[in-house]
Amino acid sequence: MSEPFFQGKFDDFRVEVIDRLARIETLHARIIERLDHINGTMDEHDDALVEHEKKLARMRGAASILAALVAAAVSVMISRIRFWLAP
Repeated sequence: MSEPFFQGKFDDFRVEVIDRLARIETLHARIIERLDHINGTMDEHDDALVEHEKKLARMRGAASILAALVAAAVSVMISRIRFWLAP
């Protein structure tokens, strides 16, 4: 007795499903690998951004202290100039 007609079609279908599943699994593995790489890159960038933010905060603090010192020096110089030029 020969195989039923549908048995051959079912075997072909099963082979096709297994092939597509293997392709999907490969694609899935590539996507996971790419996402892991991107996530690692983002972590590195995040660390670098935090470091830059710290540097900028230090520079802003130093600039504000310097500006306060310059303003105080100018204020003292102006008061002395006024004192010298006063009649």
